[in-house]
Amino acid sequence: MGAIETTASLSSQLRFMPIPGAPFGVEVNGIRWGRPDAESVRLLTMALRRHLLILFRGQPSPTEDELDEFFRGFGRLVLDTEDGRFHYKKHLDREGPASELMKENRHNIQRAADNTGSTYYQPSEYGASELIWHTDQAHKPQLKLLSCLEAIDFEPNAIPTQFRDMYTAYEMLPREWRSELEFRQLAFYDPRLPGPAEQPRLSDSQHALFIRHPQTGRRSLFANDSVDRIIGLDRPDSDRWLEKLFAHAALNAPHYTHHWTSGDLIIWDNIGLHHRRDAVPPNQRRRLRQHGGISET
Repeated sequence: MGAIETTASLSSQLRFMPIPGAPFGVEVNGIRWGRPDAESVRLLTMALRRHLLILFRGQPSPTEDELDEFFRGFGRLVLDTEDGRFHYKKHLDREGPASELMKENRHNIQRAADNTGSTYYQPSEYGASELIWHTDQAHKPQLKLLSCLEAIDFEPNAIPTQFRDMYTAYEMLPREWRSELEFRQLAFYDPRLPGPAEQPRLSDSQHALFIRHPQTGRRSLFANDSVDRIIGLDRPDSDRWLEKLFAHAALNAPHYTHHWTSGDLIIWDNIGLHHRRDAVPPNQRRRLRQHGGISET
């Protein structure tokens, strides 16, 4: 399949190319950062709906203002919402209750003291813990629709990021499983806070097991390694179902492993794609920038 070149505006030439060997995702060249024109928004939205993930490669790194303006063309910034500001403020909280995972990884996170702009991740002399399969901010009530990561500085063969397509995983579910679990909700806990044994609470958020994208209506299997339980089921039944669903996803969700090159910027559908990575060795040159992305409202 060759490149498809489309004139998006007088000042922008967008080129869409498949990512070799990837079951989903598309590489886009020719973007100009800042507020996109209506035609660019239309074309990039179509690309996200069809391919779920967009890779911008070999292009200048946007400033914070340029990236904010670019994303505002697609919806409301997470950081423009109360939920989003609260979420990212937790990155700066050095005094409040925290999970062991958060304590271990505080030294890997850099964020502006005024809670604006992107968050930067870079392993220190201690490395960084594994990130399990998850969707960004599932532990918050408000859904995050679009996520964004940029590789600022990556050494060759640094730990990659894996993605999997949970729309397809849902569509491949046996019909009887869907009937049995149709209206079930999932309970999530904030991984930055102590768990419920130390800080008792029922959950930090609840989302549908078979969640619908609020704009497209497409359904995704939202259960991932960060979920605590299926609400309304006894714990043994919940554990049994989650084990079956995780095994189903491992077998049926198309996977893509992205090997980062410095300058890569990826945006993806945070409802339909889960992502993870292995533990990062100490002092590996692997600096990432995470933009807040787009909220559901």
